[in-house]
Amino acid sequence: MRPLQSDLSIYSKLNFERQPVAINYSLKKPEGIEKLDKQIGFCEMVKEAQQRGTPFYITREEENCVGKFFLGMRDDTPRGSDGGQLGVKLQIFQDGRANSRLRTFVPHFDTGSVNYVVFSPIDKLQFEPDLLVIVAAPRQGEIIMRAMTYSTGEMYESRGTIVGECASLYIYPYLSGKVNYMVTGLSYGMNGRRVYPDGLMIISIPYQWIPTITQNLKEMKIVPPGYEIPTREEFVEWDAKVTRENAEESQNP
Repeated sequence: MRPLQSDLSIYSKLNFERQPVAINYSLKKPEGIEKLDKQIGFCEMVKEAQQRGTPFYITREEENCVGKFFLGMRDDTPRGSDGGQLGVKLQIFQDGRANSRLRTFVPHFDTGSVNYVVFSPIDKLQFEPDLLVIVAAPRQGEIIMRAMTYSTGEMYESRGTIVGECASLYIYPYLSGKVNYMVTGLSYGMNGRRVYPDGLMIISIPYQWIPTITQNLKEMKIVPPGYEIPTREEFVEWDAKVTRENAEESQNP
C-alpha cells in the first residue's frame, strides 16, 4: 500500500455523523495494522471501522458470509453449486432462473488476487485508499455526488442487487472505476444483519475519482445559494430571475 500523500481533510470538515472509511486490497500482509478479532460479514466491515475508530485488516477467516467468495479468497464458490436455488429457498427469488441471472451481475476478484482487506477510518488513515466510503443522510450524500459532477458533468449511477450488495459497493467501483451508491434498506443481507438504519446513502468512491471529488469539495460552494432560500415561493421567484438574467446574457454576449 502506498503511504498517504493526499490531503483528505475536507471530508472531516463536512461533519458526517459516521466517519468516512478507506478500504485497501492487498496480496501482502499489512504492517502496523491489527487483524480483526471476530467474524462478521463483508457488508458489516465499514460499520465496524466506524465504531472501532481504528484500522484493522481481515483475511478470509474473519469474513462469515459470501464476501470471501467475491473477494476471490475462496475458489469453491457456492454461486453455481446449488443450481441457483439458494435464493429460492430464502424466498427472495421466484425460481432458479431468476436466481441464476444474479450471477451475471455480481462482480468479483480473481481467485488469489486479494489476501487481505484493510479498513481505516479517515482520521486514522495512513495509506492511499483504493476506495473511500461515505455513509450519510441523503442531503449530505448529495454534497459528495454533486462534487463528482461539479467539474465533470458526470451522471449519477446506482448499481446493485438484492443479495451480494457488498460486491456492488466495495468491488464493482474498484474494478469499474465508477462511483457507486445505494440506499440502505435495499439489501437483503444488510437488512438481516441490521447494519444501518433505512434511508442512508452508502457512496463508494474508487481511487480514480478521489482526487477529482476531493478537489471539487474544496472549490465548490458546499451549500449552493438555492438551498439557502427559506421558502418554496421565494426559491421559484429567485430561480426564475436567475434564468431570465442568464437568457439575457446569452442573447447579448
